[in-house]
Amino acid sequence: MADVAPPSVSGALACGLRDAVLELAGKEVVAAALAKVPPDVRHAYESTTPIGWIPIETMEAVFSSIAGEIGTTVYELHTRAARISIDRTLRTLWRMLLRVTTADALVARTPTIFAKSYNRGRLTAAITSAGRAELELIDWPNAPEWPIRATRIGVETALRLAGRKNVRVAVERTESGAHYVATFH
Repeated sequence: MADVAPPSVSGALACGLRDAVLELAGKEVVAAALAKVPPDVRHAYESTTPIGWIPIETMEAVFSSIAGEIGTTVYELHTRAARISIDRTLRTLWRMLLRVTTADALVARTPTIFAKSYNRGRLTAAITSAGRAELELIDWPNAPEWPIRATRIGVETALRLAGRKNVRVAVERTESGAHYVATFH
């Protein structure tokens, strides 16, 4: 039987998160947290480059250790770091697009972005009515919280940066992954 890669996040996304969490927690805190994770986990995290993949478990282990150092949860730390990382990416690489794009066009691009971010599952997305988008994470039953949370944060951040107001993204697990409903003005 061939080796199957574990559920992973893209190196580019991981590097953005690594930079953001370093900014949030500080160099000394991150160093202390990394000293508490197994050497192979530390090495994988520290040596990640924008090309390739890193197991979600590795990111969760490191973020758990950092969260413990600063007295917060992985959920809160990941949420804060993801917002910074996504905001930074969208403001630099997508700045012009965000100024002129419609909500339809923005939502239509989310499956492509998801496919470049994770090595599992697929995302479908559509505007179902004015100010409402629905997205489905499929082909990833029992997906870890990490990609479910990150997808919610990504959709929310992109819509907000594109000038949409009162953005809210609700998520609910499904048998095949998750269902998201984004509302905005």
